[in-house]
Amino acid sequence: MKKILILVFCALCSAGFSAAQAGLKKAAAGNPAFHYTGRFEQANPEEIRFDWPGFTIQCRFTGSRAGIHFQGGERNYFNLYLDGEPVGVLHAPRDTVWWTERLKTKGPHHLKLVKRTEGDMGQAWFRGIVLEKGAEILPIEQIPARRIEFIGNSITCGYGTEGASRDERFKPETENNEKTYGAVLARAFNAEAHFIAHSGLGVVRNYGDEKKISTRIVPMPGRYGRSLDTDTLPAWDHSRWKPQAVVINLGTNDFSTLPYPDKAVFQRRYEELIQQVRKIHGEIPVFCVVGPMIHEPCFSYVKEMVDGFRTLYNDSNVFFVGLPNGLLNESSDLGSDWHPSYQGQKKIAGQLLLPIATVLDWDYSGTEIFE
Repeated sequence: MKKILILVFCALCSAGFSAAQAGLKKAAAGNPAFHYTGRFEQANPEEIRFDWPGFTIQCRFTGSRAGIHFQGGERNYFNLYLDGEPVGVLHAPRDTVWWTERLKTKGPHHLKLVKRTEGDMGQAWFRGIVLEKGAEILPIEQIPARRIEFIGNSITCGYGTEGASRDERFKPETENNEKTYGAVLARAFNAEAHFIAHSGLGVVRNYGDEKKISTRIVPMPGRYGRSLDTDTLPAWDHSRWKPQAVVINLGTNDFSTLPYPDKAVFQRRYEELIQQVRKIHGEIPVFCVVGPMIHEPCFSYVKEMVDGFRTLYNDSNVFFVGLPNGLLNESSDLGSDWHPSYQGQKKIAGQLLLPIATVLDWDYSGTEIFE
């Protein structure tokens, strides 16, 4: 795992610090030069609030350094890149301005900050960047035209991808959404990705629930319309970002422990989720994935549901993709708590790459997956 950089508290308004007095200037989070990938809430033009895994902030800036103003909370971690190169893992429990090291040129430089952790680790706030005197913030040069949305559980979040072994207990530091099958596929297709995922949640029943239908904690379909995983409001405006395909990988938590949900209830709620996607995004391809941490009866239930959906609704753009039982090598493909490691996630991506490429007629690079 990359070295974690523990940030020193340096709030803009504390200890008499003034950006103007220091000859600095602030580009607040509402500046149109910032490009956000993922869902967020912005009630205040000075800041955005977010919590879904993989949420990404990008911009370019001139000058030899920049200060990132954000607050991540105790359990969130972020990957930082400058000019395409990884800098480290940032952890900012409090309201912080973290300054990059001085760069060799005045730029423009490309800055990218990615949330490694899921919403269950807490919400985060981004308040903009601080620039040197005379420096400017600029939009990024290219935004991918391709877009994929992933709906899932811990596998899609990246739970334990950087754990040392299957016997290591999960820690937030070992969760890295950028090492998930979804992120790997997005890079292979040169696509943007939204991740609507939360560990332990199912279609109707969450992991370990003593009941067949979970009511205390809302399962994943009930969160699909949210801007924030951990807040019911505000609703997300789906017109802001339109995917060309949706990948759903749910069911593992419904059937990992007893009592299993009733087949009819599970299939009906899964159908309703697909119909929700249809209502919002139209007739785009939807891929219903099962595995690799679950097999029967989930495998058969989802396949039967997809076959029935295609017939009942005359919808040929819904696809079943079953991952092979035994896909992952237990000695080398697992991270924390028996979840897929980065190596295991690449194997999952490899199984999904060709079906998605074929349906969407997208070219791809297999370098990361098959290296």
